[in-house]
Amino acid sequence: MAKPDIIGSGRKRNAASGSKETRWPRSSAPSETANRELYAGLIRLHVLHHAVKEPTYGFAMIEELRRHGYELSAGTLYPILHGLERKGLLRSAKERAGGAERRVYRATPAGRKALSAAKAKVRELFGELFEDEGETS
Repeated sequence: MAKPDIIGSGRKRNAASGSKETRWPRSSAPSETANRELYAGLIRLHVLHHAVKEPTYGFAMIEELRRHGYELSAGTLYPILHGLERKGLLRSAKERAGGAERRVYRATPAGRKALSAAKAKVRELFGELFEDEGETS
């Protein structure tokens, strides 16, 4: 019987059927990449939330996210901001603050609507995640 061959990272091909199946890491701790993927949506929601509240700029968002335990570099945050802008959820404009020019981000009406819809989903998920913590045995 032929051994399955490894395809890429974490994927193996069943030699008999040719189908691909996912192999998860054996360690019990999630990898750094898995955590980043898991938190990516939360970070986007956080950015959108602050852009709805008030105009914001990149470095201020990096500091705000750091207060909540997210360590993002400019090289990580700016693609997120640009992606939200491409999707029509944010708009930006260059503004002068003191002597420096910065790109300031604001939520669009579509961004406000998307955040409102996301909040309802997060509220439902939050309820499910913590419903058992209030119960006693």
